Amino acid sequence: ILNHEFWERHFGADPGIIGHTIRISREPYAIIGVMPASFRLMGYMPQIWVPLVLTPADQSAEARKKHSLYLFARLKPGVTLEQARADMATLARQAEHDFPETEKKWGAAVRTLPDFLVYDFGLRSALALTMMVVAFVLMIACANVAGLLLARVAGRRKELSVRLALGATRVRIVRQLLTEGLVLALAGGSLGLLLSYWGIHFVRASMAFNDAISAVPVRLDWNVLSFATGASVISALLCGLVPALKGSRTDIAANLKDEGRGASPGRSHRRVRSIMVTGEIALALFLLIGAGLLFREIYLIEHQNLGFEPDHLLTAAVALDGARYQDATRQTVFVQELITSLQRIPGSNGAAIASELPATGPGSVTFRIQGQPAAPPNQERSSAYSVVTPDYFRVANIPLLRGRPFADSDNIKAQHVVLVSNEFVHRFLRDEEPIGKHIQLDTGGGGTPEWSEIVGVVGTAKTYSESVLEDPQVYEPFFQRPASRFSLMLRTTSDPNGLAAPARNAVAQLDADLPLARMMSMSDVIERQKAANPFFTRVLGTFALLALVLAAIGIYGLITYSVDQRTHEIGIRMALGAKKWDVLRVVLGEGVKLTAIGTVIGLAMAVPLPRIFSSMLYGLQVHELRLYFIVPLTIFLVVLLAMYIPARRAARVDPITALRQE
Repeated sequence: ILNHEFWERHFGADPGIIGHTIRISREPYAIIGVMPASFRLMGYMPQIWVPLVLTPADQSAEARKKHSLYLFARLKPGVTLEQARADMATLARQAEHDFPETEKKWGAAVRTLPDFLVYDFGLRSALALTMMVVAFVLMIACANVAGLLLARVAGRRKELSVRLALGATRVRIVRQLLTEGLVLALAGGSLGLLLSYWGIHFVRASMAFNDAISAVPVRLDWNVLSFATGASVISALLCGLVPALKGSRTDIAANLKDEGRGASPGRSHRRVRSIMVTGEIALALFLLIGAGLLFREIYLIEHQNLGFEPDHLLTAAVALDGARYQDATRQTVFVQELITSLQRIPGSNGAAIASELPATGPGSVTFRIQGQPAAPPNQERSSAYSVVTPDYFRVANIPLLRGRPFADSDNIKAQHVVLVSNEFVHRFLRDEEPIGKHIQLDTGGGGTPEWSEIVGVVGTAKTYSESVLEDPQVYEPFFQRPASRFSLMLRTTSDPNGLAAPARNAVAQLDADLPLARMMSMSDVIERQKAANPFFTRVLGTFALLALVLAAIGIYGLITYSVDQRTHEIGIRMALGAKKWDVLRVVLGEGVKLTAIGTVIGLAMAVPLPRIFSSMLYGLQVHELRLYFIVPLTIFLVVLLAMYIPARRAARVDPITALRQE
């Protein structure tokens, strides 16, 4: 069955393709259908589907050690997810009872497909962190709106007093003010939905890093609309509740005698707004430090030493079919001829074969070390594992630290040998001399594994480019354990993509029907593995900067409101001899005090962030003490800038005009 896009690209959308035969790995397959263009199996977008046929080997006891298949099931009508989980848990316990050697400590987890994709792609922590940041930004925005409504209520004290004097109840006043806030929130929510419609295009373009993720439809649906509407309404009620309650408790007699110059209401409103602005600054500092920690860590990950040289390295995947390469001898002969052909290409500086590319998440193998006690079942030691040709370490530029490299003489007839990484020596051999020691690798080939001698130690290459962890590694000679699936690596003297065509020709001369898959430079391989990290950090950084801007707006509004409320007082101070600097000091002092309090609270909140990130995002070890000094300084400068305009306006108050005011 063909994918619709594959059918259009390779067969010109020919409607008569049904019944035709194509060859996949030299095997004939009849085309029996084409999937519709609208079909999206979330997270899984193959171009061709073939039947899964379980051979006797797939159903053997040895096959139970392999866990490589995904199981999909559609629930029967009326069956709940909880019932399915209970049934699968029963089956898992039965399997553990019947096959304790292979099924012990394994279980079964039943998830819906969307939830599984979030789990499988490791997005749960990132999504939780993003939603937490969104909630903080929403809180800052709510504080700003609440402060705005407080200032508005303070300016309408006489109007509200007149309404109360004419018989309006406090409930009616509260209802009126909440309704005004609700209209404001719904208008803002509508504008936000419009902006989000445009933002979806940005999100969709930013998620093109992975075919599986690109296949997931990103659109506004009723769940999102309902959530956004609910958030707007709840925010409106929370933002308007305190101003509405304070407005309904206004002193009728005092406000009708004086239009709002009374000191007590002004201090009360300023106190509430001061608390809100302090909270805004604390949250903004918390978000900026968090975003800075993640930025720094991801930058270090993307620029870390991988333990090998990815530049000027061309890679491709090869799968030898069983029809022509059914035994190890033919696989070995083909690989030897392939390496010779690749080395003859002009611009080639060496070629090698590996069962797994470095820094791409290689497979693992369990092992025993001679002279050390065997581990209990299902608690065996494991290490990253790869089968490589002799020139692999030179081509990848992985240094040999001691001992000897692999040689062409390390073939299937010679004594089994291995190379290990220095991390392997440190972790499992306690930095003892490894040369001459023997280990037994359980590669799952059946029978009793042979003992292999450690003949050399190489540098530790990263097993995954997006992780800071260093894993122990074991390498076996390809000619001692040939593999039908492997990757070729071609070291070039110029742009590696320029040798893609000659490399394909070299393979075609040996086997015209053998395709090369995923041919790209090693740098491109690593770039594709960055997944959503750049997008995630951009989004997080945008929210953090938005929080800083909102906090600056909040303190600007507070100082402006304070200056407006104290214009009469400032005029009296200046009439009694106060200088402009004295006025500036009084106005700026209020903002600096709030900033200092908010900064202390924000720093206290941000102290456990490195530990939280390390637990939420596996492999991250965020430690950057400089941010705890740089971010508060940045916030102070931004807040100082926000206070400058109202403070300067206060210093320019004309005493005569101020004393005549009101």
